[in-house]
Amino acid sequence: MSTQINLKLWHKFIFTITTFFRRRRAKFLLSIFPDIEIAKICDLGGSRHFWESLNINVPKENITIYNISKNETNTVASKKYNDINFWLYNGENIPVEDNEFDILVCNSVLEHVPMKNRFSLVKEMSRISKNLICQTPAYSFPFEPHFVFPFIHWLPKKIGYYLTYITPWRILSHPSEETAKKYFYDTNLLTIQEVEKLFPESNIYYERFLAFIKSYYIIYKK
Repeated sequence: MSTQINLKLWHKFIFTITTFFRRRRAKFLLSIFPDIEIAKICDLGGSRHFWESLNINVPKENITIYNISKNETNTVASKKYNDINFWLYNGENIPVEDNEFDILVCNSVLEHVPMKNRFSLVKEMSRISKNLICQTPAYSFPFEPHFVFPFIHWLPKKIGYYLTYITPWRILSHPSEETAKKYFYDTNLLTIQEVEKLFPESNIYYERFLAFIKSYYIIYKK
Protein backbone atom coordinates (compact mmCIF):
# COMPACT_ATOMS: atom_id res chain seq x y z
CA MET A 1 0.00 0.00 0.00
CA SER A 2 2.79 2.45 0.91
CA THR A 3 4.52 1.73 -2.41
CA GLN A 4 1.33 2.57 -4.32
CA ILE A 5 0.97 5.82 -2.39
CA ASN A 6 4.59 6.76 -3.10
CA LEU A 7 4.13 6.09 -6.82
CA LYS A 8 1.00 8.23 -6.89
CA LEU A 9 2.87 11.03 -5.15
CA TRP A 10 5.69 10.77 -7.71
CA HIS A 11 3.17 10.90 -10.55
CA LYS A 12 1.52 13.95 -9.03
CA PHE A 13 4.85 15.68 -8.42
CA ILE A 14 6.13 15.08 -11.96
CA PHE A 15 2.79 16.11 -13.49
CA THR A 16 2.82 19.34 -11.46
CA ILE A 17 6.36 20.20 -12.55
CA THR A 18 5.79 19.44 -16.24
CA THR A 19 2.52 21.38 -16.24
CA PHE A 20 4.28 24.39 -14.69
CA PHE A 21 6.96 24.47 -17.38
CA ARG A 22 4.48 23.91 -20.21
CA ARG A 23 2.27 26.76 -19.00
CA ARG A 24 5.32 29.01 -18.78
CA ARG A 25 6.28 27.86 -22.27
CA ALA A 26 2.81 28.80 -23.48
CA LYS A 27 3.26 32.36 -22.19
CA PHE A 28 6.53 32.63 -24.06
CA LEU A 29 4.91 31.23 -27.20
CA LEU A 30 2.16 33.86 -27.01
CA SER A 31 4.69 36.63 -26.45
CA ILE A 32 6.58 35.67 -29.64
CA PHE A 33 3.52 34.84 -31.74
CA PRO A 34 0.56 36.84 -30.35
CA ASP A 35 -1.57 35.82 -33.36
CA ILE A 36 -1.01 32.09 -32.84
CA GLU A 37 -4.72 31.54 -32.15
CA ILE A 38 -5.51 32.29 -35.80
CA ALA A 39 -2.37 30.73 -37.30
CA LYS A 40 -2.07 27.52 -39.28
CA ILE A 41 0.19 25.38 -37.09
CA CYS A 42 2.39 22.36 -37.66
CA ASP A 43 3.40 20.50 -34.51
CA LEU A 44 6.38 18.36 -35.44
CA GLY A 45 6.82 15.39 -33.15
CA GLY A 46 4.06 16.51 -30.83
CA SER A 47 0.87 15.13 -29.36
CA ARG A 48 -2.71 16.11 -28.70
CA HIS A 49 -2.02 16.14 -24.98
CA PHE A 50 0.68 18.79 -25.48
CA TRP A 51 -1.87 21.30 -26.75
CA GLU A 52 -4.27 20.49 -23.98
CA SER A 53 -1.58 21.13 -21.35
CA LEU A 54 -0.56 24.49 -22.88
CA ASN A 55 -3.99 25.95 -22.16
CA ILE A 56 -3.87 28.20 -25.25
CA ASN A 57 -7.11 28.75 -27.10
CA VAL A 58 -5.96 27.48 -30.50
CA PRO A 59 -8.78 25.95 -32.59
CA LYS A 60 -8.08 22.27 -33.14
CA GLU A 61 -8.74 22.60 -36.86
CA ASN A 62 -5.72 24.95 -37.10
CA ILE A 63 -3.29 22.30 -35.79
CA THR A 64 -1.67 19.47 -37.72
CA ILE A 65 0.59 17.02 -35.91
CA TYR A 66 3.31 15.02 -37.70
CA ASN A 67 4.89 12.24 -35.68
CA ILE A 68 6.83 9.05 -36.35
CA SER A 69 5.20 7.26 -33.40
CA LYS A 70 1.94 5.36 -33.70
CA ASN A 71 1.57 5.58 -29.95
CA GLU A 72 0.63 9.22 -30.26
CA THR A 73 -2.51 8.27 -32.18
CA ASN A 74 -3.75 6.72 -28.95
CA THR A 75 -2.91 9.70 -26.76
CA VAL A 76 -5.78 10.47 -24.42
CA ALA A 77 -6.81 14.11 -24.47
CA SER A 78 -9.94 16.07 -23.77
CA LYS A 79 -12.74 16.04 -26.31
CA LYS A 80 -11.62 19.44 -27.52
CA TYR A 81 -8.20 18.21 -28.67
CA ASN A 82 -8.75 14.51 -29.26
CA ASP A 83 -9.58 14.97 -32.95
CA ILE A 84 -6.66 17.23 -33.93
CA ASN A 85 -5.42 16.31 -37.40
CA PHE A 86 -2.67 13.71 -36.93
CA TRP A 87 -0.33 12.18 -39.52
CA LEU A 88 2.40 9.59 -39.33
CA TYR A 89 5.47 10.39 -41.43
CA ASN A 90 8.89 8.89 -42.08
CA GLY A 91 10.87 11.33 -39.91
CA GLU A 92 12.60 12.89 -42.91
CA ASN A 93 10.29 14.36 -45.55
CA ILE A 94 7.14 16.16 -44.44
CA PRO A 95 4.63 15.71 -47.28
CA VAL A 96 3.48 19.34 -47.69
CA GLU A 97 4.30 22.29 -49.94
CA ASP A 98 6.80 25.04 -49.10
CA ASN A 99 5.54 27.56 -46.52
CA GLU A 100 2.40 25.50 -45.98
CA PHE A 101 2.18 26.58 -42.32
CA ASP A 102 2.31 29.91 -40.53
CA ILE A 103 4.10 28.50 -37.46
CA LEU A 104 5.95 25.26 -36.85
CA VAL A 105 6.22 24.14 -33.23
CA CYS A 106 8.85 21.57 -32.30
CA ASN A 107 8.92 20.79 -28.59
CA SER A 108 11.50 18.46 -27.00
CA VAL A 109 12.14 16.56 -30.24
CA LEU A 110 15.63 17.44 -31.49
CA GLU A 111 17.39 15.60 -28.67
CA HIS A 112 15.79 12.37 -29.92
CA VAL A 113 16.87 12.86 -33.53
CA PRO A 114 20.12 11.10 -34.59
CA MET A 115 22.91 13.64 -34.85
CA LYS A 116 23.53 12.85 -38.51
CA ASN A 117 19.89 13.70 -39.33
CA ARG A 118 19.50 16.95 -37.43
CA PHE A 119 20.64 19.36 -40.14
CA SER A 120 18.31 17.85 -42.74
CA LEU A 121 15.37 17.94 -40.31
CA VAL A 122 15.98 21.61 -39.49
CA LYS A 123 16.11 22.37 -43.21
CA GLU A 124 12.81 20.58 -43.72
CA MET A 125 11.26 22.45 -40.80
CA SER A 126 12.21 25.82 -42.27
CA ARG A 127 10.99 24.75 -45.72
CA ILE A 128 7.41 24.03 -44.75
CA SER A 129 6.75 26.94 -42.40
CA LYS A 130 7.05 30.71 -42.45
CA ASN A 131 7.97 30.84 -38.77
CA LEU A 132 9.52 28.41 -36.33
CA ILE A 133 9.73 27.93 -32.59
CA CYS A 134 11.80 24.99 -31.41
CA GLN A 135 12.45 24.05 -27.79
CA THR A 136 15.08 21.56 -26.69
CA PRO A 137 16.54 20.81 -23.23
CA ALA A 138 20.00 22.15 -22.48
CA TYR A 139 22.88 19.73 -21.99
CA SER A 140 24.32 22.13 -19.39
CA PHE A 141 21.31 21.72 -17.08
CA PRO A 142 22.33 19.28 -14.31
CA PHE A 143 18.93 17.58 -14.09
CA GLU A 144 18.12 15.26 -17.01
CA PRO A 145 14.42 15.98 -17.77
CA HIS A 146 13.49 12.72 -19.53
CA PHE A 147 14.64 10.42 -16.76
CA VAL A 148 13.98 12.90 -13.93
CA PHE A 149 17.41 12.35 -12.46
CA PRO A 150 20.57 14.46 -12.03
CA PHE A 151 23.84 14.18 -13.96
CA ILE A 152 23.23 10.92 -15.85
CA HIS A 153 23.61 12.69 -19.23
CA TRP A 154 27.07 13.92 -18.19
CA LEU A 155 28.36 10.45 -17.35
CA PRO A 156 29.76 7.80 -19.72
CA LYS A 157 26.81 6.13 -21.42
CA LYS A 158 27.24 2.73 -19.78
CA ILE A 159 27.27 4.25 -16.29
CA GLY A 160 24.37 6.56 -17.10
CA TYR A 161 22.28 3.68 -18.38
CA TYR A 162 22.97 1.62 -15.27
CA LEU A 163 21.64 4.50 -13.14
CA THR A 164 18.37 4.59 -15.08
CA TYR A 165 17.25 1.61 -12.98
CA ILE A 166 16.75 3.95 -10.02
CA THR A 167 15.23 6.88 -11.91
CA PRO A 168 11.57 7.88 -11.44
CA TRP A 169 11.06 7.44 -15.20
CA ARG A 170 11.95 3.78 -15.12
CA ILE A 171 10.21 3.04 -11.84
CA LEU A 172 6.96 4.67 -12.95
CA SER A 173 6.80 3.62 -16.60
CA HIS A 174 8.13 0.04 -16.33
CA PRO A 175 9.68 -0.09 -19.83
CA SER A 176 11.13 -3.29 -21.23
CA GLU A 177 14.91 -3.61 -21.20
CA GLU A 178 15.02 -3.08 -24.96
CA THR A 179 12.78 0.00 -24.82
CA ALA A 180 14.70 1.54 -21.92
CA LYS A 181 18.07 1.02 -23.58
CA LYS A 182 16.94 2.45 -26.91
CA TYR A 183 15.31 5.48 -25.26
CA PHE A 184 18.40 6.22 -23.19
CA TYR A 185 20.97 5.81 -25.94
CA ASP A 186 18.85 7.68 -28.48
CA THR A 187 18.37 10.71 -26.21
CA ASN A 188 21.25 13.15 -26.61
CA LEU A 189 20.82 16.65 -25.24
CA LEU A 190 22.27 19.54 -27.23
CA THR A 191 24.94 22.03 -26.21
CA ILE A 192 24.55 25.70 -27.07
CA GLN A 193 27.30 25.29 -29.68
CA GLU A 194 25.30 22.54 -31.42
CA VAL A 195 22.15 24.66 -31.37
CA GLU A 196 23.97 27.63 -32.89
CA LYS A 197 25.34 25.45 -35.70
CA LEU A 198 21.90 24.04 -36.48
CA PHE A 199 20.19 27.45 -36.43
CA PRO A 200 22.77 30.05 -37.54
CA GLU A 201 20.13 32.61 -38.63
CA SER A 202 17.77 32.22 -35.68
CA ASN A 203 17.37 33.97 -32.36
CA ILE A 204 18.09 31.79 -29.35
CA TYR A 205 16.43 32.44 -25.99
CA TYR A 206 17.11 30.72 -22.69
CA GLU A 207 14.56 29.16 -20.39
CA ARG A 208 16.06 29.36 -16.91
CA PHE A 209 15.38 27.53 -13.70
CA LEU A 210 17.15 28.81 -10.59
CA ALA A 211 20.66 29.75 -11.74
CA PHE A 212 20.75 27.32 -14.67
CA ILE A 213 19.73 27.33 -18.32
CA LYS A 214 17.10 24.60 -18.53
CA SER A 215 16.16 24.77 -22.23
CA TYR A 216 16.84 26.61 -25.44
CA TYR A 217 14.11 28.35 -27.43
CA ILE A 218 15.00 28.80 -31.08
CA ILE A 219 12.93 31.39 -32.96
CA TYR A 220 13.06 31.84 -36.72
CA LYS A 221 10.90 34.25 -38.71
CA LYS A 222 11.06 34.61 -42.47
